[in-house]
Amino acid sequence: MPPNDRQSISGVSDEEIADTTALLPTLPNIQAQPVDRFIQAVRSIVEKRAWKQWPNEGPEDVAVFLMVDHPRPIGEHHGAQPFTDPIATTDPLFGHLFFANRDASNGRVMPMPTHPRAVLEWLDENNLSSFPVIIVYRGTGLIITRPSGANGLSSHIAIRNTPPVVDLAGLHTALEHFHLNHLLTPTCCPKGLWQTGLAGRYIPGPRPEATIQSQLTIALSSWFHGILRAESEDRTNIGRIDVRLLQPGPTGSLAYWAIMELKVIKSFTNATVPAAASSVSPQANENAIIDGICQAHAYCENRKAEISLLEVYDLRSDKSVNLLVSQRVQYTISTCPAITSINVRHIFGSANDARAAGHVGV
Repeated sequence: MPPNDRQSISGVSDEEIADTTALLPTLPNIQAQPVDRFIQAVRSIVEKRAWKQWPNEGPEDVAVFLMVDHPRPIGEHHGAQPFTDPIATTDPLFGHLFFANRDASNGRVMPMPTHPRAVLEWLDENNLSSFPVIIVYRGTGLIITRPSGANGLSSHIAIRNTPPVVDLAGLHTALEHFHLNHLLTPTCCPKGLWQTGLAGRYIPGPRPEATIQSQLTIALSSWFHGILRAESEDRTNIGRIDVRLLQPGPTGSLAYWAIMELKVIKSFTNATVPAAASSVSPQANENAIIDGICQAHAYCENRKAEISLLEVYDLRSDKSVNLLVSQRVQYTISTCPAITSINVRHIFGSANDARAAGHVGV
């Protein structure tokens, strides 16, 4: 990772540095909220077991992970036993309830206290319904997350039976999954993407690009956990990279694999009431795309990344005009050969609009 003018550290070999660097993609994303770190950690534990065909598991099919502030006293109250580092062991997961810390690395574990279909009621009856809860279903291959507790909204993650592929197609799969599951409509998108109560009017929040950037970094950290490290706000001498994906290099440092620039195009500026929102011109949106192409190209050249992408998130109410085919945009693309791909991802102000555009299941 440039610059490459590091000096040797006294008493530390290059092999030791390389071994330590290789561990960096496995470390938690400290920029993420504790519940996001918890979900990432549980997913990593579960998928590493899946990749090895579920070693040492019995016939049980469901595991429950509860993120609590103080696992020991809560666990002792319910007769649970200590557990440590399930990502490094083959101690059974299924048929158990885990009272875990935010990285799911230690806490207390007990046999499932009730039938799996009644576990949310059991949490409620035992005054545990406010804690983030994750339920893992081996039979259907799903991880169900309830970040705000047993009575909160749920979302699901598919358990992958093989590690994610680190290539352009694999990255596109991760980005498409993020788009469809975390951005597509107001019911699944992060707070701040749309102005509260005005998504149906297509009024964006005050900083939609920053909101997407933060959530995308978390999503990619979870998707490629242990393989790549996702980071945001990479400051360089020619500007600031939105998202970078790093992998251990051969010289004992993290090397750039991919850089991503994010741009938001929209119909209106942010406002707290519809009447105060100003229209955003097609030329302004086109200029944003052109800036993103130039930035992605320059950062790729500067950082010697293998892959450079521009992700355009379309918050316009009318998405019929494809700005990528304009003469100015096409000319810019022709002068920026380092950019690998440009993707426009539509985001809708309502589920009805998404369905009308051909998205099923929303």
